[in-house]
Amino acid sequence: MKKISTSISTFRNLINSDCMYVDKTRHIYEMVKEPFGLFFFSRPRRFGKSLTVSTLESVFLGERELFQGLYIYDSDYKWEKYPIIHIDFGRSDSTTAANLEEWIKLELKSIASDHEVQIEGSSPALQFGELIKALYKKYGKGVVVLIDEYDRPITNNLEDGKGVKLIRRMMEAFYQMIKGYESMERFVFLTGVTRLSQVSVFSKLNNLVDISRSSKYSDAVGYTQDELDEYFTDYIKAGAEKNGCTYDELKERLASWYDGFKFAFDGIKVYNPVSVGRFFMENFEFRNYWYATATPVMLVEQAKKQRITVENIENAVMTDIAYNSFDIMKLSEDKADSHLLIQLLLQAGYLTIGDMVAEKPAPTYRLVYPNKEVQLSFETDLASVYMDKPIADINNIVNDIQSAAIEGDVDSMITSLKGLFAGIPYDIHLKYEKYYQSLIYLACRMSGMEIISENRTNIGRIDATLTAGKYIYVIEYKIDKSAKEALEQIEDKKYTEKYVDKLKNGFNLIKVGINFSSSKDVRNIEEYIVG
Repeated sequence: MKKISTSISTFRNLINSDCMYVDKTRHIYEMVKEPFGLFFFSRPRRFGKSLTVSTLESVFLGERELFQGLYIYDSDYKWEKYPIIHIDFGRSDSTTAANLEEWIKLELKSIASDHEVQIEGSSPALQFGELIKALYKKYGKGVVVLIDEYDRPITNNLEDGKGVKLIRRMMEAFYQMIKGYESMERFVFLTGVTRLSQVSVFSKLNNLVDISRSSKYSDAVGYTQDELDEYFTDYIKAGAEKNGCTYDELKERLASWYDGFKFAFDGIKVYNPVSVGRFFMENFEFRNYWYATATPVMLVEQAKKQRITVENIENAVMTDIAYNSFDIMKLSEDKADSHLLIQLLLQAGYLTIGDMVAEKPAPTYRLVYPNKEVQLSFETDLASVYMDKPIADINNIVNDIQSAAIEGDVDSMITSLKGLFAGIPYDIHLKYEKYYQSLIYLACRMSGMEIISENRTNIGRIDATLTAGKYIYVIEYKIDKSAKEALEQIEDKKYTEKYVDKLKNGFNLIKVGINFSSSKDVRNIEEYIVG
């Protein structure tokens, strides 16, 4: 079996190390076959963008020998060598606008020195333009511009309102040079996590072709099911033996854990390449791989700021208009709302494109978690945001809730839940039912229990249905009312009728009415009734 690497993002090193490379050069060829092209490509972190940039670099350096056996090797591409400007903002020091400016200047001067040309200019933008012009003049051919993680300086500084505006102005001027020197360019390729907006950093760079949501490039990174079968057959066989299951059973588990990312409305789903690689490399264990390495601090901070709820996630939808108008700079404003964060979750890979909402007049798509890894991991982080404490500190309480639920011990469950609420700072408590409902949902999810929020019946919605062991809990919440009223709603709406077949199969049904008090002296479960 060929070696797998999830840490090498340089194409030349990957090939020379005889590591596995899933052939994506068909997409590379489609971009480079024309005499001129300007492209933008957004994907989540750790998803193959940097490797794509490096592959393009090897193509434009004319390193054909590296591509033997790959699609582009036998194509009609001419393999001409071009001068290249490759800048990776993932390596930048963007802690301040001044530091970023100095870093960009050093990068540009280093590239100029490598090509033995001189550049002048007092700003990064001017030096960038001078470098394009100098390389074009020296080599007499168009310059290739490759920019990786274009948005990192912005996303790293969203919490610094004044600082991020200074960085934005600098980057606007910098990227404007790409359009200004278009006649001297052979090819331009920019990548990032967040989609470019024509009203923000790229307001003056409106000639890029955004292929991020093109079905043609929907599998340009990540692994399709066919690619998994073609390249990883031996690994899947070994993983099936290790996990004591059949080949097909392991494929199903792999899909539920790591597949499901869909980047175009009519595109195909792909697996996360880091998660798949690490699974095969680390003894075939189903664990959190990509999420642990790809969650930016900015995302967690925004979740705290917007106080996103489970309902926000479960009811998330997206329209073409909303997608095209997304401007990440708005998240640096105090008035930003949860809808913007939902858009960010989509672009960062924590939500993905689901089914079309048929009843909507304009094209509208549901947003869903792509797979089990992302859902479990993100909901755990979300629980930490709600409780304002480290995940490790709440695990003991969550485990107590699970143990009580499995035993049918409602009194102990409620006692543990009260302890959970009691430890939450006052400023996090919100005076609405969805806050408390979300917290119980997340606590149950953290323990691995099956809980359905807003569970539909033929005449209404159950606030929550929890399954633990042989017990099914039908739960209704009220806030500043009474537990009796909550329990009566379960009876009046006949919520339990949905589970008649379960009762026949040995399950026990427990009805629970819970009332929360938002009073500053309580801010907790005030009373509950079991039916």
